[in-house]
Amino acid sequence: MYSETEDLVRDLAENAEGVCRAYLPAGRREGSYWIVGDLQNNPGRSLFVRLTGPASGPGAAGKFTEHVAARVM
Repeated sequence: MYSETEDLVRDLAENAEGVCRAYLPAGRREGSYWIVGDLQNNPGRSLFVRLTGPASGPGAAGKFTEHVAARVM
């Protein structure tokens, strides 16, 4: 099944660093992750966004982990 949503997910995964720079500018790149405090763009090291990897599935670019809440999205 092909959809605009799949296109959007793929495009976001391919441009994960640019999305992070635009929406989470308080963070910074460390290796293959963008690290910031939280989704509200507070400074810190609790939210990790994967910048590299496949467009979907395990290890996909754009997936993030919020360590404070121990959630993977």
